[in-house]
Amino acid sequence: MQSLSRTQVRFPGELMEWLKQQAKEQNRSMNAQLVEILKQARIGEKNAQA
Repeated sequence: MQSLSRTQVRFPGELMEWLKQQAKEQNRSMNAQLVEILKQARIGEKNAQA
């Protein structure tokens, strides 16, 4: 089983509203949407380095 870490993050209001909207459009929780965004950013970073 994958281990999970907890953290608290503070977002500017407009970024939080954008995240809420993105999560709603993708039928995900805000947490799941943020994890997906970070995974995609990580993939993009790896591809840029290759």
